[in-house]
Amino acid sequence: MKNTSSKVLSILVVLFFLALSSKSFAQSGDIDLSGGLETNHQNYFYKDPNKAFLQAFFPGVLIHGYGHFYADDQLTGDILLTGEVLSVLSVGCGVLIQSNTTTFSGGILGDSLNANNIATNLIWGGIAAYTLLWVVDMAHAPTAASDYNAEHNLKPIAYMEKDAPVLALAFKF
Repeated sequence: MKNTSSKVLSILVVLFFLALSSKSFAQSGDIDLSGGLETNHQNYFYKDPNKAFLQAFFPGVLIHGYGHFYADDQLTGDILLTGEVLSVLSVGCGVLIQSNTTTFSGGILGDSLNANNIATNLIWGGIAAYTLLWVVDMAHAPTAASDYNAEHNLKPIAYMEKDAPVLALAFKF
């Protein structure tokens, strides 16, 4: 039991530090040669919806809300990350309640049918919440990036305007 508790605690500590560092990585990775032709293109950079989806897909499986942090939707990113932490805690608590090793007779609540039902519900509920929050991050991150672009009137580096291609270039000093 102590070994399982220390494993769960170490996993939670790692997730906490990843969550703290994710904001700085997501925000510092978008300084590139993209932006709009407007006067605010020096302060705001175009957020690619496809990149937001990809950020939500792979790093997002470990750090929910990563695509939203990229798209500067901090509130939604924080909500998704908090939901991820709660779902991992739910699974961890379910495992602690259900643990039935050879050295212990049962988990925290003992070895009863009610304790096993509670543990099973916590585990499957945590897994379902973890998966659902990841899907929400992937589904909504491109929309958040598009909303950011529309709010700041930004366009990609190459786009069509009045049936003529336009190439935009932005610098940040």
